[in-house]
Amino acid sequence: MEISSSAFGGRTSAIPPLAASFQIEACPPGLDDEVDLAAVEPLASIAGFTCVIEYAGAHRLISCRRFKTRGEFGYVGAICLTASGYREFRTDRIGYVFDPESGEVLGEHDYFSRFSIDEHCEALPTWGLTPSRRATLVAGLNVLAFMARCDGKWHALETKPIEDFICSLWLRREWEGEPPLDQILAHARRLSPDSDTFFKSVEHYARSRTRSRILRTAVSDLIAADGVVCDAEFDWGRQFSEYLAECARREGVDLAPLF
Repeated sequence: MEISSSAFGGRTSAIPPLAASFQIEACPPGLDDEVDLAAVEPLASIAGFTCVIEYAGAHRLISCRRFKTRGEFGYVGAICLTASGYREFRTDRIGYVFDPESGEVLGEHDYFSRFSIDEHCEALPTWGLTPSRRATLVAGLNVLAFMARCDGKWHALETKPIEDFICSLWLRREWEGEPPLDQILAHARRLSPDSDTFFKSVEHYARSRTRSRILRTAVSDLIAADGVVCDAEFDWGRQFSEYLAECARREGVDLAPLF
C-alpha cells in the first residue's frame, strides 16, 4: 500500500472549485511574438491578481500577494488554493499563465514582469555548495527546524544537534572546505517550515542510506536535547521515523538500525 505524507498529519490538498467553463487551452503558436512586454506599462501591484499557473508539472490556482526578486530570479508569493497555503513560485519555472474563468492562455513565465516589484532581496547564500548539495543541506535544516519548533519553542540546547548534523553531513559526504557554521545556523533559525515542507524534506533524505542515518541521529539528539520529551515531539518524532522508513522502502533503500 502506498503511503503519502497526508497520512502523517500533513494538510490535505484539494483543487478548489473553478467555473464550470474552465478548460486549459493549448498555447497559441507564436505567443512570444504577440506581446511586446517592453511596451506594457507595469501595473501598480500584483496583490489580488488570481490566475492558474503551470508549475512543476501541475496546474495551480493562486491568488497573488507579492512579487519580488532574489538575485537574478523573480518570485511570486501567493495563496496557493491547491496546496491550501502560502507559497512562493520562481517565475522562470512557471510554464503558462491561464485565466481562471475561461482557461485562456495569458502568457508564459515572463507575463509577471508587467507587475511592479514589491521587494528586492539578495541571492540566497550558497555556503560554497553546489545547488544539489545546498538543497540536501536545506532539506535537513527544514526537518530539524520543524522538530525544534513543533512544541512552540526553539530551546537553546536544540542548536547543538543541528550544528553536529551540519558537520556530520559535511564530513560524511566529503564536501570541500569547512562549513560556515555561524551562517548556516543563522539561516536555520530563520526557517519556519510547515508540515508539507517537513514531509517533502524527509523524502529527500530517504533516497540515501547515509543521509538517512545522519538525519535520524540528528532528530533523535534534538528531541532529547533539553531532557524533556513533550507530546508534540514524541508524535512528530514517530511520524518522522515511520515516514522516512516508508519512503526508503519505496526508493529501495535498506535502512540499517539506528543503534
